[in-house]
Amino acid sequence: MTGAISGFLHELGGFIMFLHRVSTIARRTKGNLRAIYGQIVYVSYRSLSTVLFAGLFVGAILVIQFNSMLVQYDAQVLIGGLNTSAVVREVGPLIISFLLAGKIGAFTAAELGTMRVTEQIDAVQCLGTDPLQYLVVPRFVAIVISSVLLLMMGLVVSVVGAMIVASAACGVNPWEFMASIPQFTDGWTVFCGFFKSLIYGHIVAGVACYKGFTASGGARGVGKAVTQSAVYTNLYIVIANYIISDLLNAAYEVGKPVMERLF
Repeated sequence: MTGAISGFLHELGGFIMFLHRVSTIARRTKGNLRAIYGQIVYVSYRSLSTVLFAGLFVGAILVIQFNSMLVQYDAQVLIGGLNTSAVVREVGPLIISFLLAGKIGAFTAAELGTMRVTEQIDAVQCLGTDPLQYLVVPRFVAIVISSVLLLMMGLVVSVVGAMIVASAACGVNPWEFMASIPQFTDGWTVFCGFFKSLIYGHIVAGVACYKGFTASGGARGVGKAVTQSAVYTNLYIVIANYIISDLLNAAYEVGKPVMERLF
């Protein structure tokens, strides 16, 4: 038990230090917008179909679950707002980050890990180029930005899919579905969803790049890096979700009286 905790803290410390180095280099780097743009297009293209497909069924599943409870209290008119709030605030960011971790995160870890064990990263460094700036920063920034873009598209598809299923399977009028959304999904809810997506994107990008960049031991080491990338990413996201949810709820309670006074 002690060894497991020690290993976890060691990995977490290494990840945080690596994330700080990459973030510092990303802020100082200029002239690599073309590489970042190419990575954004690549990441978004590879993940778009999966995100849209998952978003469609996530919205449909939540509608069915909410309907089974609301119909008992004759409150189906609220299903649109409850479904959209749950998707925007919690389910959407989590599902998309998990998909990115399993698809793009694992691929990035394998790609950088292969470069490391075949000494391509060492060759780049021997040429006088910072491998973090040349190889890691474009991938890191692309995954973070893509996570937010994919969230936007995934949420739209999820809400539309939920509305279609609510109308076809639950007998809810589409206009009633849309009318109840503002009751539960305000600007703060949207902010929480996108803020979580941004944090999760940093975790996915950081862990994937960290495990790939520090891989060793040949093909076996690359496989280990990919596995650890997926495991640690999902673990960090779950922990971050709990911490961020508490912080956002506390911030909302503190700021609510101020907003009521101003508006």
